[in-house]
Amino acid sequence: MKMYLESMMIACSALLMLSGCIVSDEKLEHKVTQGMIEFEQSQGNRLEVTDLKLEKSEGGYKGVVTGRLNGTDAVYDVTVSDAGSDFDVDWELRK
Repeated sequence: MKMYLESMMIACSALLMLSGCIVSDEKLEHKVTQGMIEFEQSQGNRLEVTDLKLEKSEGGYKGVVTGRLNGTDAVYDVTVSDAGSDFDVDWELRK
């Protein structure tokens, strides 16, 4: 019985540690949009994000951001790479 309880405690501890390392979809979407908005502001632009769609892909996420850049409709292709402890976000404005 003691061995069973110890095994359950170890399994629960492992699950708690793993769940602490996983970023929720909402937090990831927020980080992506905030990063894009802040970058565009640093370039003297104004970006308003209206929609973000991310899908899990090998090594991270791929998706599309729609919004308005300086008052003009804009669509970006977004790639989010999982670099271990942090995410690397790249985006490109569709022409």
